[in-house]
Amino acid sequence: MKKLIAAVFAAFAILGATPAHAAPAVQEVVLVTTLTSTGTNLTTIGNVTYGWNDLKGVSNWGTTTATIRFQGDVGYKNGSGPFNGYFTITRADGAQLAFHIDGQALAYPVASGTKTNFRGVMSYLQGSGAYSNAQATGVMVGSRDAALGSPVRMTLRFTVVPRS
Repeated sequence: MKKLIAAVFAAFAILGATPAHAAPAVQEVVLVTTLTSTGTNLTTIGNVTYGWNDLKGVSNWGTTTATIRFQGDVGYKNGSGPFNGYFTITRADGAQLAFHIDGQALAYPVASGTKTNFRGVMSYLQGSGAYSNAQATGVMVGSRDAALGSPVRMTLRFTVVPRS
């Protein structure tokens, strides 16, 4: 009888030591979209253009969709230079992620209104739903075939660990 009681206590000890829930899974997310401008306020003086742009698009996120909004500002000389701003990604289920972006644009050939490539680092700000207080980081790359304010092809790659 003592052995049976000891075995039962051992079983409870083992079961009690296992976590109540598994750790959240790391998600590798790639969103591909074309963002179109819904508003701009740009000033050009000589070969320098600065101001802001508000862009929106839609992408697939696994088996669901997500809307992407980019609110950014630029400071370009000859079509190239720094930009930064904010991505808000809203999944079809309503969960959101907000990122700050710090990037660079390179026009080629070097002249305003030509093709431009973009690259930037995404830093997580906050989220909602499953992504509230998550951990995330990523990069974005993109290109534009015409003047600032034209549609932008964009790929966002980020890793996110939802809250536990």
